[in-house]
Parts: sequence; structure tokens; C-alpha cells
Amino acid sequence: MTPSIDVLAVDLDGTLLGPDGRVSPRNQEAITEARNAGVDVLVATGRAFIESKAILESVGQHGMFIGAGGAVLQQALTGRTVERRIMPHEVVKEVSRSLVNHDHKALVLKDAHATGYDYLAVGPAVMAPSTEWWFSHLPVRIRFVDRIEEDPDPEHTLRIGTVAPQSALLGIAMELREDLGDRALLQHWAAVAIEKSDEDPIHMLEVFNPRVSKWSMLQAYVNRLGYEQSRVAAIGDGLNDVSMIEAAPLGIAMANADDAVLAVADRVTASNGDDGVAQAIECILAGQW
Repeated sequence: MTPSIDVLAVDLDGTLLGPDGRVSPRNQEAITEARNAGVDVLVATGRAFIESKAILESVGQHGMFIGAGGAVLQQALTGRTVERRIMPHEVVKEVSRSLVNHDHKALVLKDAHATGYDYLAVGPAVMAPSTEWWFSHLPVRIRFVDRIEEDPDPEHTLRIGTVAPQSALLGIAMELREDLGDRALLQHWAAVAIEKSDEDPIHMLEVFNPRVSKWSMLQAYVNRLGYEQSRVAAIGDGLNDVSMIEAAPLGIAMANADDAVLAVADRVTASNGDDGVAQAIECILAGQW
């Protein structure tokens, strides 16, 4: 049976990756079957290339992938940038100063293909334990500066943000939303972290160019390769997946997805702990979806 779609965009954390942070054998097999059936399976993640590289290799992603929440389209094998949405440096400076003034380390994600490093860490604050843990598990290249004015590559910023307990970021997020208005896209949500706390969970605060979304970059990808917009599907679970799940002709939410994702999805598959990506692919290939 010929699949009803040509492109399937798949999120990583909370979607393709199980609770153990790995791609299950069933999910891996389903991706292979989809590709064999002619479906272009494309990773679309909030992670940067260096944070995704090992996973991209494990699932055989040899074309392009969408990274940094839709800020960049890159070659999956080399990290070479194909298309990007860079942040205005005046906004970066404004956000950095706010974070540093609130005693947080500002983490500025760069287009590493252009700069040769991944993150610029700004300010005197100690790196948050969650960030230290994340960076210690990945081959991330970091440069440190005391002030954002020392940024050696202001024209190559994809994202700026920080990681901290939720209570420490709520006030900052509210201030920045009001100050930035439509000059930036701000997201504030739960982070992948080693330490867990129901009372005060670890959150990420991330700020992007206002044109950034996974859906807009997925559209750019579809146009580049000449696919029909009507034959696109997407699977995700988090707040940065909402626009993609809502706009895709076939938008699929994980059972563990945020309520905002579930509210706009056309279909709901199993959770990431129960191979939800594989279940969705099996339904697509069987002609049920």
C-alpha cells in the first residue's frame, strides 16, 4: 500500500526517545520500514546539531534535519547549515543582560558551522547543575565571556536562554515577554534534567527570532525538496511542537504530550515509553491514518 504521506517530521525528546533517552528497537525498525516505503523521515528537534548527532547517526538520518526548535536546517551528517533564522543582536544583548542581572548564566547557542563552537556562556554566575550535567554528556564546545558585549560572533546567534528551577524563571519570563513583545519568540518549559523535583522542576527559558518554528522550517524543507504540502505529517509532544502539529495535514500527538499539543492534534498515538512513534508509523503504512 502506498503511504498517504511523503514526509514525516519526528521530534526527539519525549517523542522518538524513550524515558531512558534512547531510540527503542521497535521505533528504529518502524523508521526503517517507513523509509523503505518511500517516506522521508525527518528529525525536528529543539536540540542543536552537536546535541543530536549521535541520535541522527543511530536512526540513519543522512539528509537534513531541523534543529534548535526550527531556527536552523542542517545537513545531518556534517552539521553544515542550509537555512537559518538568526536573532537580532540587540535582542540577544537585552535578554543576556536580564539573565545575568538575575544571577543566571546566559547560554547563547551559535551556528557552529559558522563559528566553530556551540555555546557562548555569558556572565559570572555558576553554571546550573542541570546544564553542567547536560554538557558533560555531550561533546559541546563552549566559550566563556563576562559580558555579552564580548560576543565574538554576534551575527551567528540561533537562540539565547538559561536553565534553572521553575520558580527562578517565572518572573524573568514574564518581564521578558512584556519587554520583547513581538520582537522575539519566548518559550518557557520543563527541561531534560538529571535531578527531578515535583515541587520546583527544572525549566528552560529560550528566546528566538520571532520567525522561528518547527513548522516554518519544515515548510522550507518541503519546498526545497519539492514535496506536496498536503502530504506532510508530524509527531511531537512539547510546546515547540504545537505549531507543527496544528499546521501539518496529519498532526500526531504523543499520549504523553502537553495539553496544548493534544488540543490541536489530528491523531494521538501511544506514549514515548510505549513506542508511540512506531505505532503511528504502523498506522500510516497500514493506511489507517
